[in-house]
Formats: sequence, structure tokens, C-alpha cells
Amino acid sequence: MRVATRILVCATALVVLIGGSQWAGGRPRAAAKPPHHDALAAYEWHGASRLTTREARRRLRFLHRRGFKIVYLDLGDYLDVADRPESWQQQRSIRKLRRHLRRYVADASRLGLAVHAVGGGPTWTDPPLRYLGPKLVRLVAGYNADVAASERLGGVQLDVEPYAVPSFFDDEEAALVAYLETLRSIVRTYRRVAVRSANRRLQLGFAVPFWFDGRGGSPRPVPFAGATKPAFHHLIDLVKDLRRAYLVVMSYRNFAKGADGSIDHARDELRYARSVRARCGLVVGQQFGDVQPPKVTFHGRDRRDFMRAAGQIGRAFGRFPQFRGLSVDDVDGYMQVWQ
Repeated sequence: MRVATRILVCATALVVLIGGSQWAGGRPRAAAKPPHHDALAAYEWHGASRLTTREARRRLRFLHRRGFKIVYLDLGDYLDVADRPESWQQQRSIRKLRRHLRRYVADASRLGLAVHAVGGGPTWTDPPLRYLGPKLVRLVAGYNADVAASERLGGVQLDVEPYAVPSFFDDEEAALVAYLETLRSIVRTYRRVAVRSANRRLQLGFAVPFWFDGRGGSPRPVPFAGATKPAFHHLIDLVKDLRRAYLVVMSYRNFAKGADGSIDHARDELRYARSVRARCGLVVGQQFGDVQPPKVTFHGRDRRDFMRAAGQIGRAFGRFPQFRGLSVDDVDGYMQVWQ
């Protein structure tokens, strides 16, 4: 079960974040709507600079009509340029990318959609590259300080995937400690920038595979910050006091119930968050990509299958104050089920 999940994660990019269980039974259910309930969101992996204005607006209108409120936008191009040695060409590229980003965010704002930046990579936990996560947070914070309120990014989400590198499994404990140290430095940077006026509403998110909860015996609990716990529990501890933080439990199954369903895979994380009275949120991630094995994705399935599963997830976790709803992977995958 968990081996299959590792194969999937290694083969694909992480997916999406969202909140909001407005799918329960195909219609809204008040009982499944948690406190501080966030809105449905989807990843836009193409990035603002890789879409024409017309196409970007078409996709934003689609999301708006389907009830989405948040778009998680790939900011990889922006970070890549910002990380180059400073030169007039680099500065010109940054200005161009910022124009694309400002226009995209403004268009989304007019539709009532918030935009969050997404970035990350499997090698970001390596010591020479650990600066990239904090740099992305500072980049978003600096951008927000220089633009109008309607053009500000609403959050920054880190898609750090060390398990996509085969050597991760050679020494899981050391790899997980490096992962947690990397994320701790990102959280510290976020705490510093979030007190500034332009970023007081900025959210911070991490996408995390469900098997980081240590169930099933792999990976085992790891020592970190003076305690030995599953890696997912350590990560909840890092952000449990942050109301604007969230963790995506990548609980990829195209069915919700049963011992191998998405509810079972996300239950431990929600229970732990509740036990420590975490203020952060947890989101149950769902997959729409064309990936294997078939049971992990809604690709090719009728959209009613997703609505049914989403309703079951919402009813199972609606009593948890930390529950922020569901996530779907990307705009492309989700649009396909409506064609």
C-alpha cells in the first residue's frame, strides 16, 4: 500500500491544496463546514508567464464558475530568475515576470479568487540548496510589499519532495531530519515576514504524503526538536500555533471509505492535530492526474465519483476544527472531468 504511494509520489509532482467541503452529497452540507473554513482551490502548474492573457482568464472563469476561491500558482520561473546573478538582463526578466504575475492576480481578484504561490523541489533539503525555501517566502513577501492590494499573493506553499530522490530510502531517518530542518527554517522566515503590513494575511502551506504519519511501520518515528515522533506529527508541531498555516495530507485514493481509502489515510493526522489543539489547518488531498496505479486518481472517472467521495470525507472530518476541506490536483486534470 505505502510502496505504491511512494512510486506515485516519485513519478509525479505534488498536487493541490484546497479547503471547503461544499461537495458533500453533491450539495452544500452545513455540518461538514468547519470553523475558519477555507475555499476550494486548485493548482495552476502552467505559471502566469506561460499562459496567454486570454487563456489565463478562460481558466480563471472556469474555476470561478465551479465554486473555486483559491488558485495555487506555480512560481518556479520567478524563483529561477530571482536566483540568478544580478544583471540588467536578470532585472529585465524579473520586471517582465512581475507584470505577468500582477495581471494574473488582478484578473483573479476581480473574480473573487485569491492566488497563492507554489514552489519546491526534491533536492531543496540538501544543505547547499536549503536557502531556496526561505528565499521563496521572502520573494513573495517582497512582491506583496511593492504592489497594490488587489495584486497581492494570498499565500506561499512549499512542495518539497525529498522522497522523489531514490537515496532518500537509503537512510530514511537522516533524510527526514534534513526535511524537517529545512521546513523549520522556512517557518522561521515566514514568521518574520508575516508581521509586515502587506503580509499579515499571508498563508503558509506544505504538501505532505500521508505515509509520513509512520503508520504501517515506514518511515519510523524520528528524533527531532527533543522528541521522537512520526515526521508528520513533528511538522504539525512546527506550525500548530499558526492560524494561517495549512498542511495538505496527500491522501490519494479514488474512494473514501475502507482500510485503504482516503479517510483512513488522513485520520491519524487529523486526530493528532486535534490532540495538540493545533490552530493550523489540514486539507485532504485528492489526485486527478493520469498516474498509476488507477486507484490513486480520479482521472478518467465520472465527476460524480469525486463528489461522492468528497461528501464522505467531509462528513468524516467535519467535526475536526482543523479540517479545511479537500484538495484537487491541477486545473488541467479537473477541467477534463467537465468536458
